[in-house]
Amino acid sequence: MASETNTPPQVEASTGRFSKYLDSDRLFGEDTSTTRALLIYGALSLYFIWFLVPVIWLALSTIKSGSIIQADELIIIPSAENITLAHFRTVLSDPTFLRLFFNSTLIALSTVALTLAVGIIGAYSLSRFEFPGRATLLVSFMATKMLPPVLILVPFFLMMYAYGLVDTYLGIILSHTIRALPLALWFLKGFFDDIPKALDESARIDGCSHLGVLYHIIIPLALPGIAVAAFYTFVTSWNDFLFVSILSQGSGTRTLPYGLYMFQSQTSINWGATITAALLTAVPSIALFGLVQNKIVEGLASGGMHGT
Repeated sequence: MASETNTPPQVEASTGRFSKYLDSDRLFGEDTSTTRALLIYGALSLYFIWFLVPVIWLALSTIKSGSIIQADELIIIPSAENITLAHFRTVLSDPTFLRLFFNSTLIALSTVALTLAVGIIGAYSLSRFEFPGRATLLVSFMATKMLPPVLILVPFFLMMYAYGLVDTYLGIILSHTIRALPLALWFLKGFFDDIPKALDESARIDGCSHLGVLYHIIIPLALPGIAVAAFYTFVTSWNDFLFVSILSQGSGTRTLPYGLYMFQSQTSINWGATITAALLTAVPSIALFGLVQNKIVEGLASGGMHGT
């Protein structure tokens, strides 16, 4: 005879209190009126249009002639005679832009690799081992995100200068890793916490070391969470302007966000080339999200922002 599972009274009370808000049938069931559905989807459509219009305007401006971009009246869609690809030719044939693109790619990918290497091992330790100060250590990592980055610019620059890391790839990669690591570590620990420790124990009985458990058990099961941390780290590094502006002293280490001003001079701005370069700068992040979106959605749906 199967035993009945008794639900604690406080859980029942909590469930009853919020059940009317969590009832999917009430929100989206057969009783939902057509008017209500139209209002919901209409509001969502307006919300997304509000954010998409600037992006669409930016994309269309890359094929407008310079006279249309600088016209007094706003022209969203250019006529056929005002469509040109000259801005793309100007940007893609500029060796400085290509060097900036290479720098951004190298620094972002290196930052992702270093952040994941440190973050995975650190998150595994925080998730699987009990030691004094464990909770305090994790909270202290997150506390660093409360400080505005501008507060640490001067001491950070002096430290990098003392170690000879100013205007080097390594210095910029380390600065981006320091910025991205706390939140990535928090993400990864939450995902590792969702993996049953019984799997670790079974692997340990079979002779696996802790690194073997991490490589064979934890990482394969936590791939969605790792994808979330990797995407966050890539975007953080790719879009950084502040630390590059103080650590990069020459074009050899500058990245795209810092180098977009190269199409302007003291007397004029090539708006068409600048807008095109800005659009091309955004493409890698959008393309990466398209490639790993399934893993990101799966990772965010399964959690990851757990406490200690």
